[in-house]
Amino acid sequence: MINITLVLHICAVLICILWLAYFFRVTLVEILPVFVCMLSLVLYLLAMLHHLSWIDALAAAVVAVFLIWFLKKTRQEKKVFRKTCLQNVTSASFVTAFLLLLVVAVCTSGKVVSWWDDINFWASDVKSLYYLDGFAGKYGNVSPEFGDYPPGAQVIKWWFLHLNPQVFREGLAFVGYYTMNMVFLFPLLKKLRGWNVPVMVLTAAALWLFPSIAEVYGYDGFCADLTMACIYGGFLLAVTQLGESTEGRCDRRTSLFLYGRCGLYLGVLVLVKSVGFVWALFGIVFLLLYVRSGSAGKAETISGAENETVSDGGRIRKNRKWLPSAAVAAFPVLTGASWMLFCLLMRRVTNTTTTAVKYMTTDEYGISGYTGEFARAFLKAFTGLPLHKERTAAIDLTPLGLYLCICLLVIVFYKIKVISARRGRTILLFTIVSGALFYAVIFVAHITIFATETQYLEAEGMISSIERYGAPFTVGTLLFLAGVFLEGADGLWESCGKNAAGRFFRKYGAYLCLVLFVALTAGYRVGYDGLVGHHGSTEKKLEERAGMLGSDERLFLDALGELGTKDSTRVCYIRRGDALCWVNNSYTAYEASPVSVVFRSVNLNDAPTDFMVQEIRASHASYLYAEETEQDAGAVFDRITEDNDFTCGMLYRISDDGREMKLIQVSQ
Repeated sequence: MINITLVLHICAVLICILWLAYFFRVTLVEILPVFVCMLSLVLYLLAMLHHLSWIDALAAAVVAVFLIWFLKKTRQEKKVFRKTCLQNVTSASFVTAFLLLLVVAVCTSGKVVSWWDDINFWASDVKSLYYLDGFAGKYGNVSPEFGDYPPGAQVIKWWFLHLNPQVFREGLAFVGYYTMNMVFLFPLLKKLRGWNVPVMVLTAAALWLFPSIAEVYGYDGFCADLTMACIYGGFLLAVTQLGESTEGRCDRRTSLFLYGRCGLYLGVLVLVKSVGFVWALFGIVFLLLYVRSGSAGKAETISGAENETVSDGGRIRKNRKWLPSAAVAAFPVLTGASWMLFCLLMRRVTNTTTTAVKYMTTDEYGISGYTGEFARAFLKAFTGLPLHKERTAAIDLTPLGLYLCICLLVIVFYKIKVISARRGRTILLFTIVSGALFYAVIFVAHITIFATETQYLEAEGMISSIERYGAPFTVGTLLFLAGVFLEGADGLWESCGKNAAGRFFRKYGAYLCLVLFVALTAGYRVGYDGLVGHHGSTEKKLEERAGMLGSDERLFLDALGELGTKDSTRVCYIRRGDALCWVNNSYTAYEASPVSVVFRSVNLNDAPTDFMVQEIRASHASYLYAEETEQDAGAVFDRITEDNDFTCGMLYRISDDGREMKLIQVSQ
């Protein structure tokens, strides 16, 4: 049976990227990340309206508008458009990118959720989006402890999930996750010319393995830090391509694309994770520094006897050059503020945000008493432990080693004239300072917000944290430098002869260098497991997940069947107070999604009715469920139950006018 939704969206995507590439006169690999950003923002708006499914109508409208536009063109214009599209879709860069995405989609569409953070939020939240057709209502988010985590990557996962509307398939969310990450690496393929299959295959493999140089979590779960890294690195690379625009050598259409792309990148970056605003701020600083370095040295043309006096109109034109940069800086402020406002209205907040605010506004928390232990663990991990969990083929880089390697690469690049000395010094200064600042931020976070996370007191635990949270700097900066090298390395091969080998190196020398660097530093095992090796562990992971649900949790999930999956609601789950169940709670909440569950562990023998009423009200739940217990639940709940006979293991609807609460039985 033909999946009409899939066919419709494939057509709409092809139309969008082909038309955008034609209009802006750029390659498809440059347009793909721009399109994904635009799609993410459209879905973000539709999710706020609780109508994500309207994207189907928008896709149909795109197809219809394109047909009308195309039919109105002259025969010559149609011929030019078809020729441009054919050149774009048959280019080595797009074919390499397309085949890589196809392989990744086929190989990862059967993956299942297993990573702890996915169970806690990333997977449960996107499951809620799938069933609710948008964001949950007030107090309805399925992960109350992570309520204000942004949805920029979540909506892309939803888009892939909804291409199979019959059933929720976790693997399709992985396809969306990997696609969103990979498209920001695709501009590296821009200068790939000619159909040399071995080079294309090696380059595609290098792109897949590229993040594994410094990050491993993104190959197993929905690691938002890796998504931020790809967008951040893509933004830095996009900034370096603003040179001609800042010097006035670009037409308005090209300038619109260059600056619009930067604005879209930052606008989506802050919607990927809460800490994205830090990287957006670094990105804005780099934009301003780079634009300034591009215009440095021009001031002398304004002074001196031989120079003309600058008119008011000239000063206005000069001032206007800063307007595009200001617009780029404003875009993430708008998107980030919109999400913060939405969270405020919907009462979505995360424990980390609450803790951070308390640190900044009260003296309730102080610096960890284990600061010395954290410092020793951080120093040992930063200087002595490799970023991989297993040995790599050649070079195992420590965080410090990679930091120094990045700085050395920048120096080498401007020494061999891949970039100009002035721009090189700007990049080097920015790299040194931004890296040092963020590693300092990571350490401060561990002695404040993460002070209770005792696994970081050991270097083996700390290296995992540095690896994950440092990914935007490590992976992002490596992506940026790879793009800088590929863009400016043409002159390195001019001395090659005119024979076949010389022509080969002039065409592919830069890409072979990229492949070699990745081959020496990448984590092959994690890359293999993320793409293929996971198939052998799928059943085991599902069994482990099932083992996290006991008889109490299964009875609760059965009772939730009365609520269905179409409406946003919250259930207060009263658990016996005699056992620690926080791990089981997370797995139960994932299975319960899109129903939001708030867990309360209570000893009912010591819980007065009035106390429980206040607890239930504080949970902002619409339903109540109490698991079976030997404690006297009737003494607590009978008085507020409609028939004065409360039964554990049953689902009750909460009727509360603020003065009196009644529990009305739902399940039988």
